[in-house]
Amino acid sequence: MTQLPIPVQVGSEPPDHWDGIERRQRQDSGGALSYLRKKERPSVARPDINWRAWGLDPRWIGFETVDCAAALQPGTFSGQGADEFFRFRQGAEQRGETALVISPIGEIEGEFRGGYNVFGSSVSSVSIGRTHTSINGRMIGKGAQVRIAPNLGDADGQLALRLLNCKAVARWRSLSLTGAVSESVYGREEHDPEGTLLPILETELGEPVVAAWLSPDGVERRYVLPAEAPWTMVLPWLLEQALPEFVPGALRRARRLLDSEEGLSTRREREVRAELIALNVDYRSRLSELQRHLEEAQSAVAATREGLLYGTGARLVDAVRSVFEYAGIQVVDLDDEFGDTKNADLLCTYGAMSRLVEVKSATGSASERAYQDMLRHLREWPSLPGATPVAGGALVISHDLRKVPLERNPAPYSRPEFLSAHTEPVISALELFSAWREEDVGAIRQLLFISGTASVAQAAGAEDTGTREVDTATASRNRRPWFRRR
Repeated sequence: MTQLPIPVQVGSEPPDHWDGIERRQRQDSGGALSYLRKKERPSVARPDINWRAWGLDPRWIGFETVDCAAALQPGTFSGQGADEFFRFRQGAEQRGETALVISPIGEIEGEFRGGYNVFGSSVSSVSIGRTHTSINGRMIGKGAQVRIAPNLGDADGQLALRLLNCKAVARWRSLSLTGAVSESVYGREEHDPEGTLLPILETELGEPVVAAWLSPDGVERRYVLPAEAPWTMVLPWLLEQALPEFVPGALRRARRLLDSEEGLSTRREREVRAELIALNVDYRSRLSELQRHLEEAQSAVAATREGLLYGTGARLVDAVRSVFEYAGIQVVDLDDEFGDTKNADLLCTYGAMSRLVEVKSATGSASERAYQDMLRHLREWPSLPGATPVAGGALVISHDLRKVPLERNPAPYSRPEFLSAHTEPVISALELFSAWREEDVGAIRQLLFISGTASVAQAAGAEDTGTREVDTATASRNRRPWFRRR
């Protein structure tokens, strides 16, 4: 059966009206008709909107609108779409349907276009006809981060996703409800705003930037969107999500639901539809579970990841320590043990091998002095009270902190003479991060214990067999405990 077009009320004159306006504007090159020069075609009347392709029947200003399924950018003044909108709303209320409305905010028609507010940032407004309420939109700064509001339905959730991915929307407006103030011979009267504003997209402060306004009588559901959102994005959402959820009767009248109406479906259709519903329920349950697991995993590693990639001082030391401990390496914070920064940062032991670890950071290139500091601490170590033999030292350095991690030079040092002369391991924080993020405990141990007379495997083997040998130059048969408190 042939589908019928769905009528929608449009608060504008038809495109051919604007074609004539623009033609006269081109002819009036001297600007004699100033009122004509200020007129500008609204986006909803752009000639590139193919209403027929979407299966829509636009009812412009001057058309009958009582049977329309939705209202697009309705006006609030007589002769500018207010009368047509009122009839549309009456028709929806009489049928017991939701009066679905889409109002772009930021698009100002006629003589008000191009105005400038000298008292503050630009404020746009959507007036709710026949109420004492308007929705104001105050422009917020460039680069503002917005997020999807919680607990959205299917249609609102899809709208949020489409707008988040819409490159045409570069800036957002913070939305708020405002009441009216009226003056009469009886004095000044202030009216509270009516209805409820439900956020769909919001800022980090919880300010709605896209929202649905619900009228107090429950008839009207008005979506307030950025004027920059193209109608070629909004109209598919209206047909595919909004109308099926809020005004399914309009689709029935247009013969769009013959193959999905429960009372008109065959047994096979009902069975397959039930299977799809069960699959969707299972998908949502599994999705919720995986999202929870992801949040838990991110929370567990956030401090270590941030510390390795951007940390300095104690924050970086804590991150390095957590990575080594994750790999089964025993770690002592020497600053805590000595109560002062007398030596290296960490004493790390795996099996029968111990190393002093110096942890440094640099906003730019890594300084060779950091390596020299580690050697100095290594020389001074035997003279400290309670010090035990160590196989050597290691330097963990996080450099190029001004750059994002993936743009940093993976090697902290590049001077050939330095590279050929150093004898103790130098570990880039990026190397350590790479091994940690892959959960490669063997690689973490190798980074720390690759140098020296004993290998990682030997260290682990010594732990299993009871061997106490640490280093051929410093070890003794009866090795003291790995650290003795003073």
